[in-house]
This record gives sequence, C-alpha cells and structure tokens, in this order.
Amino acid sequence: MYRNQQSKLTRSIRLAITMGALSGMTMPVAFAQQQQDEQEQNNKTEVIEVTGIRGSQKANINAKRFSNAIVDAITAEDIGKFPDKNVAETLARVPGITIDRDFGEGQGVTIRGVQPDQNLTLVNGQAVGTGQWFVLSDATRNFNFEILASEMIAGLEVYKSSQADIDEGALGGTVILKTRKPFDLEANSGQLSIEGQYGDIADALDPSVSGLYSWKNEEETFGILFSGSYQERTVERETNEDFGWFGPSIPRIDPLIEAPSGAQEKGALPWGMGSALFKQDRERVGFDVTAQWAPTDNFDMSVHYLSSTLKADNVNSNLIGIPFRGIAYMGTDTNTGTVSDGVVESLNVTGLPQRPAWARFIAYDNIFRDGSEMSTEIIDIEGNYLTDNGVLHFQIGTTTGEGENRDFFTEFWADANDPRAAFDFYNPGGDSPYIDFTTASPWLANPTDEMWLGGIFDQFNSTEDTENYVQFDYEHSVDWGAITEVKTGVKRRDRSFSQSRYRTDLANLAPVGEGSLGPASDFWSGDMLNVSHSETNAVAASYFFPDKDSMYNAFYNVAECSGDETTLCRTTDRFLPESSFEVEEDITALYVMAKFSGEGFRGNMGLRYVETDSTSNGFDLNSGEAVSFDGGYNEWLPSINLSYDLAEDVLVRMAASRVLTRPAPFQLAPAVNLTPETSSGSAGNPQLDPLTANQFEVGAEWYFSESSIAAITVFKKDINDFIFTKTVSREIDGQQINQLRTPENGGSTSIDGVEVQVQHVFENGFGGYANYTYTDVADAQVDEAVPVTDADGNITGATLASRTVSFPNTSKDSFNVGVFYETDLYSARLNYNYRSEYFIAQAEIGDQFRDEQSQLDAQLSWNITETITLKAEALNLTNEIWENYYVRSSDGKRLGGTQSANGRRFFVGASMRF
Repeated sequence: MYRNQQSKLTRSIRLAITMGALSGMTMPVAFAQQQQDEQEQNNKTEVIEVTGIRGSQKANINAKRFSNAIVDAITAEDIGKFPDKNVAETLARVPGITIDRDFGEGQGVTIRGVQPDQNLTLVNGQAVGTGQWFVLSDATRNFNFEILASEMIAGLEVYKSSQADIDEGALGGTVILKTRKPFDLEANSGQLSIEGQYGDIADALDPSVSGLYSWKNEEETFGILFSGSYQERTVERETNEDFGWFGPSIPRIDPLIEAPSGAQEKGALPWGMGSALFKQDRERVGFDVTAQWAPTDNFDMSVHYLSSTLKADNVNSNLIGIPFRGIAYMGTDTNTGTVSDGVVESLNVTGLPQRPAWARFIAYDNIFRDGSEMSTEIIDIEGNYLTDNGVLHFQIGTTTGEGENRDFFTEFWADANDPRAAFDFYNPGGDSPYIDFTTASPWLANPTDEMWLGGIFDQFNSTEDTENYVQFDYEHSVDWGAITEVKTGVKRRDRSFSQSRYRTDLANLAPVGEGSLGPASDFWSGDMLNVSHSETNAVAASYFFPDKDSMYNAFYNVAECSGDETTLCRTTDRFLPESSFEVEEDITALYVMAKFSGEGFRGNMGLRYVETDSTSNGFDLNSGEAVSFDGGYNEWLPSINLSYDLAEDVLVRMAASRVLTRPAPFQLAPAVNLTPETSSGSAGNPQLDPLTANQFEVGAEWYFSESSIAAITVFKKDINDFIFTKTVSREIDGQQINQLRTPENGGSTSIDGVEVQVQHVFENGFGGYANYTYTDVADAQVDEAVPVTDADGNITGATLASRTVSFPNTSKDSFNVGVFYETDLYSARLNYNYRSEYFIAQAEIGDQFRDEQSQLDAQLSWNITETITLKAEALNLTNEIWENYYVRSSDGKRLGGTQSANGRRFFVGASMRF
C-alpha cells in the first residue's frame, strides 16, 4: 500500500541555499589551491605523504589538529587498505565510540553514550538510505554498516561537536564517510585485492574480491573512477536464549485457566529458554562510480553513484523448553524442582496425563528466510562555481534503502500428555539459566510422533527508506575583523519510511495430533543439527533438522479458505495492516555560519533553523481502519566552536550547541511488529516528541610530535524528552504478547563524560595508542498512571506514581589499547577494545542490560614488493560472547538471560596497487 509512492520533492523542485558539503565537496582547482595555501600559512598545516600505519596515524592527527570543531578522523593509508573489514569496527577505535556486534560484525555506532539511531551517518555530506535484512529489526535512522564494504571508503570524520552547516539529527555525533574521486588519484591508478575468510563456528572458508580503477585526462578537466567489491560470508551463531522473566507469581502472562493449587507462588523463571543455532549465507555486492568534470577554472561538477546489496539467506533453528508452563506442576508426580531466594534454580518437567492441552512445554522452531536482503543506492550531483569572492555550491540527489525479509516459519510441538516429552531446567545461583534436553535425546535424534507440525506461516515484509534533497550553498570571503568567511544556506529534503507485510497462514490448525500437518517423522530430512554451546552456559544439544521442501509442500497443499470453515484451510497473501505503515517527513533547514581566526585562535559560530512536518500513516489495531497522525516542530539550533593555541603544540578547544534528534521511523508508526511464536514484539508510538539537548565540551590537546598526541575532553549533554524502551505484556488481536517493546519519552536527563587519548610513534617503528571514555548518565524520574484494582481484580481507577527511567545503550566505561610495529617490509598490530554493561529496556521483572563486552584483534602484513602486499587478520581472538541479563526491581538480584557466541574470524589475502 505504501510502496513506490511519488515523493513531494520529486513533484515540485524546491531550490535552496546551504553551505558547501563538509565532505565530498569538489572545489575548482584554482580556488582549492588558494584555500590550501592560506590554510598552510595561517595554521602551519603540514603536508603529509600518507604511507603505512605511521603515515595513516599522522594523517589522522593532522586532520584532528587543524579542524575547527571537535573531530576525530580515520584515513585509509592507501587504496583498498582500510584498517578493518567493516567501517563500524574501525570506528570502535575512536575515543567515545562503541559498537554492536550481534552477528559478529559491526552494525550500529554508539557515540558518547548515545545509541546508534540517535546519531547521524552521512556519505559525502548527505544522508544514505538504509534497510534491514533481519525481520526482527525495526526501521531506524541509523545506517547499518554491514552493507558497506570498507574498500569503498577513503576515510571518515566523526564530528562530536555541532556546526551550523552540518545536517541536524545527531545527539551523540555525526559520522561523515568519504568516497574517492578521480581528481584525487593519479591517472590509470588502481587496486585489486583477493581474500579468504574463515569462521571457526561455521567451519567454512569464504572468498572476497575488490577492485578500483581511476582515470583522468592530462588537463585534469575530466575523470572517472570505478570501484567494486564482492564478498561471501558464512555466519553461524550459537545462542542460549531466554524469552523474558516473570514471577514469582504467575500472572496473566500465560493462559493458566485452572492451574493446580499452590501454582501461584513457585518462584521467578523465564517463560521459555531455547537452544538456538543461526546459520546464514551472506553475499555482498557493491559498486561505486564517480565522474568529475571541470570545463573551466571557475566551474566543476561531479556525478556519484553508489549501490550496495547484501543478500542474507538464513535459517534459525531453536529447540525451546517452556519452564513457565511446567512450574504449575512442580511438586506433582515427576515434576520436581528447587526454589531459592524467590528464583527457580531447577525444574524437571515431564509430560503428564493430567496436563491440559494449553500446557504443552516443548516447541521446536525452524524459520527459513531465503531471499532476505537489504540494499542502498545513492545518486548525487554536485557542482561548484567560483565567484570573485567566494564559492557557489549546489547539490541535488536521492538515496534509497530497501529491505526484504522473508519468513517461512515452522513449529513442531510436543504433546503435554506425552511422557516421552521432557526437559530439565537449571539455573544455578539464579543467573545462569539453561535447558537440558538429554532426557529427550533419543527421539530428538530419531523422531516419530513425539512432535507434530502444528505451527506454520509464510510471510513477506518489505521496507523502504527514501530521501530526496536539494541545496545551494554560498561561501563568501569577507574582511570583517576576525571574521574571514560567512556561509549561508537553505536545504530542502523529504524523507519517507514505509513497511508492508503480507502473510499466508492456516486456519484451524491443531498444534499436535489430528488436525496438525503431521508428525515429525513425515518431515525429517535425515540431517542433524549439533550445537556445541562451548562458549555459553548451555549444554551441547543435538536435534533433527526438518526438510523445508516437505513442509512447504504440505503447507501449500492445504485448500484455500472460502468461508467460515471449521476445518483446516489456507489464507494466502493476507495483508497485515497492524504491521504496515508509512512515515513521511518534509524538512527545511536554513543556516548562517561565520568562520573567524586571529592571533592564536580560530573557530566558527552559527545558527541553524529547522522546520519538520511529519505524518504517520497506519491502521488502528482494533478496527483495522486507516489512521493518520500529523506532527510538526521547529527549532533554532545555535553552535560555536573555538580553538585557542596555548603554545605552539598545545591547543584548547571549547564548543557549545543545541541539537535535535528525531525518533526512529518505527517508533513513530501506528503499528506493531509481532513474533507470536515467541510471545514478543515491538510497537510504535506516533505521539513521541523529538529529543533536544544543550551540549557543552572543553578540551586540551598536546601534539608533542608529528605523529603523537595526548588529549582530554570533558563533555556534558542536558537532554530533554529522551526516548527509552519499556517492555510490557499486552493482548493484541487476541494474542498474548509477553514481551512487547514500546518507546516512550523519558523526561529530562544529562550525560557527563570525559575522553582521554594518547598516541605515540617511536623512531624504531614501534607505536601505540590508548583511549578511555567515562560516561555518567543521570536517571530520570517519570510519572505514570498505575491501575487501581478492587478485591476482585477489577480496575477501578488509576493513580500517579513516579518511577526511575534509565538512558539506553550507554556504557559507563569504554577503552581501546593498541600497539603496532612497522618497517618498510612488515607491519603488525594488536588492538583490544572494551565497553562496560549498559541498559537496554525496562521489563516487568526489572531492567534488562547487556553485559560488558571486549574484543582482541590482530593484523599482519608483508610488502613483498612496492605494489603487492600480503595480509593476515584475526578478529575476536578471545572468543568473546554477548549476554543480556535482568536486574530484579524488588531486590536488585541479577537474573541471567540470553547468551550468544559468534566465534572467531580469520582472514588471509593479497592486494596489488598500480
């Protein structure tokens, strides 16, 4: 319904004036040389020949030193030699930045304690559309770095302080990725590399290849650059998974119609625990083409096209025990267990004749997602015209990110009355829960009728993120005392986020026995899945793997529904209005910014005005009728950046600004993304307000050699209307959802922090770097309505109560430590990064956290000639896992949860430059 709608901007071209793009702006040759000469004279800029690790470090320091704002930079030392396999993993080396690696590869970037979707990623100064391949990933504004090959990036800048000429939208910081242009390289230069990757859990070797070629004519009036990359990756992830904690009483979470006497006060435990194996075949293909034309000394323009697609066929297998349904029978017959400190520490669950049908407690899910993929595309036209006293710059373009998620969901159930169905739940100390299916291992390895195919659907989900933009900018050189340049502009853009979901499912399907699609023996492929759980606290498991084609054929052989059937029938391509939406935004921004400099000082100050009109379209969850919510807001965003030279090699920086961050698209949608099979999901909230913050920072930097720095920065952010996630239980369209994640505005809070950085390169080829960031977030107090009930449990009213809300995704401590050694022939480096635990969401039993994370990486390279290099890398040498846990609100006790192991990754390859 919402796909392929024509944007407002494409229906009416609206011109604007904004300042030249900070990254990717191509100036005419004469003016660029004039600017470079002036900067070298005024700021003593060192002209750097970037070679090797030391050269790259020198370039990074040089970019930081002579920037007006508070900036960190990373420069590729040569064509095709970005220091990591993923740009997000490179960003994790920057002070104040931490990343998420849920699938073993960097995805989102957290800056100064601010979660990824509240930061901004730009390519050559403009937005980049993004999508998600994973059906459980809601539409956000953050760029998914999995999609972009590092070979396409020449360098990046992280702006931690604001400038009036940078797009608004970042609370933590703005990442500007830069691609290469033909005028930047020698004619007929290029690069070719080939590499093999090995993952120890997948036990597979995967290839990748990339190349680049750049040409320009002798007059340097026309050039064109081509680059491309291809990568395969076999992903396997082992998970000991929980599905939410509840208790000690058994509330409405499960349909306990007639629980045995005494079942209400057994102890807290997870609703379900699963032994999961995720397997994925990734294929990433990317192209980047840039053409530049400079017909005169006063005019040049470029056309840039980027396309990248990640195909992500995957299957997730999860053998699930549901102790929440077994605890009701603890102490009856063979169902025994122990409780300590209000937490179930052990529970033996077995099928019993007296169990009602709803009390089935073993499920086996296989979700096949063939055809899942995400892609991004950029088309950008940029031009510059040199006037007598300035530069007129224009930029117009469009970017689109798309995601396709395909779910063929299958679920086998064991009969609650079958004594062969059994598991043992263990939770030593209350913080290490896991399921042991050893008792059931005979039939898991040779299934017959112990499990039945009683849950199945085929689902297609598509998302689209499109932004169209146009801007005109003018840089005007002036002689107004300390003010040397004034930049002015207006930028017009429209952005649209949409999602459509369709499902084919069965009516009147029984979970077990007659009325299901049949016993497990009818669908067994003969293959087994073996999950070692060597890195998690679960025990090794082995279970049958069903045949997808057999289940698919059985599913689509069921006759179509024609009316109010009471027997098994199929409904095909049913539109799911509750999960479909479109969020549209029209944004106009105007700004003015002045650059100033004098004896020992320089900087900029400016004012940006932004006006946003938004519309959230979706469907009412109860009636199914279309609904629409209009919103709008405008903000004045002042900023100032000041640098002062205390000495020749020591400078002090100060920055202050007001910033704006918009809620994520799905957060604004009148929609839900539900996963009924795990009783979980997420919901939007069209009433959300944008975040605003006043932020301040001051720092000192000592450049004690051309490749060395010692720096400290203190920062503060006073935040209003921050957004956090609350997990609640709710019935939606007749389905009980135990873990429904909902966004809410959390009032006011503040982030206070300090960044410390040191880097030094010795004359003997050794070097090292270390940085540490401390971030302290103040909890907010939020008033909410709490229902008041009578003796019969009926709601009679509500009262206001204050509760504490935490700011999400913020680690208090993070640091990086790296050492390297380099000669003309060899180089080696080690890097270790760490982030402490952080808050994820509120749950009914208490707050959910992600435990501390760390990773050790290594790299070796050998320049066998001036143009050919061999390289080996290893990621996650310490084989770290990630773990979520809960802190019980009643007493602060830690309750363990999901653990996932992604394993180590090893690379070996060669590159050639010409």
